[in-house]
Amino acid sequence: DGGILNIVENTAQANKLRALRKSWLETNLAVIAALRTLANPIAMMYFALRLLYGYFFDDEFAARFHRHCEEITVSVPLETLYVVCAVMEFVVAMFCVLRAVYHGLCACCYDRVVAADSVNNAGASYKYIYVAEFYLHDLPALQNLSALRLLAYAHPNLVSKNNRQFTSTNELARMMMEKLVGKEPDSCSDEQLSQELVGLIVQYDHKDLDEDQQLAKADEMLDLMPYSALKVFIDSKASKDREYLVSRGLRPDVLGNLWRLHFIATLEHIVFGITVYCCAVFGMVEFFTKVCR
Repeated sequence: DGGILNIVENTAQANKLRALRKSWLETNLAVIAALRTLANPIAMMYFALRLLYGYFFDDEFAARFHRHCEEITVSVPLETLYVVCAVMEFVVAMFCVLRAVYHGLCACCYDRVVAADSVNNAGASYKYIYVAEFYLHDLPALQNLSALRLLAYAHPNLVSKNNRQFTSTNELARMMMEKLVGKEPDSCSDEQLSQELVGLIVQYDHKDLDEDQQLAKADEMLDLMPYSALKVFIDSKASKDREYLVSRGLRPDVLGNLWRLHFIATLEHIVFGITVYCCAVFGMVEFFTKVCR
C-alpha cells in the first residue's frame, strides 16, 4: 500500500515505523548476512584467481596441480575443466558484483522522477526501483553466489518461466496491438487489447455460429498472451479483409511490420536455447569438478 514511500519524505506514516524497527536479534542476523554478502564473492574470486595465477605463472603449483589431476582417473580432461570453471566462477562473481554496485550507485544518485498520473498521483523517484533491485535481487544473489546456480536456468520445470522473463515479444506484440486498434500506449490491459481482436475474429470468422458457440470460441482466445493472440488474429479471415478492419476503426498498415516481430521472436528463441544449453553444460562441468576436488 505504498511500500518504501510510507517511511520517507513527507509521505511517512509514523504508525508503521515501530513495526519496521528491528530487534537486536534481527540486527545481528542482518550484520551476519551483510558479512556473508561481502565474503562470498570475494572468496569465490580469490580462489579462482589463485588457481589461474598458479596454473599460468607458478611452475611449482602447475606441476603439483598436474600430478593431482593425473591421480584422478576420468575420461575427460580434468585439468582443463578446472581452469574453465575457475574462469567461469570469476566472470559470474564479477558480473554479480558489478551489477550490485551499479544498482547501489543508481539508488544513491539517480534523481529522475516518474511523472505524476492517475495511478501515481504524487510521482515517485526511479531510485526506489534500484533500491528494490539491490535488496531483492542483488544481495540474495551475492549471498548464495555459486556457478552451480547456472543449473537452475536449465531445469526443465523452470525453462518455461525463464523464457517468459527472457523474451520481449509479448511487450512488442502489445505495442503493435495498441497501434493496430488505435489505443494510447499503456492505456489498457492485455486482456482489453485481446478482447478487441477476439471480438473481430468471432464476429467475422464465426458469425454463422450461435451465441454460446461464439462465447466458447472467445473464451479459448482471451487467455492467450499478446504475441499468441496477435498470431491468432493474423491467421484469421478478419485480418485479410482490409475494408472490414478500416470500417471497425483499425489501422491495418501496422501489420506490414509483422515480419520484424516474427524475426525478433525467432532470434530470441535461438538465443534463449543457446543460453540454456550453455548454462546446462557449464553447470554440469562445475558440479563434476567440485565432486572431483
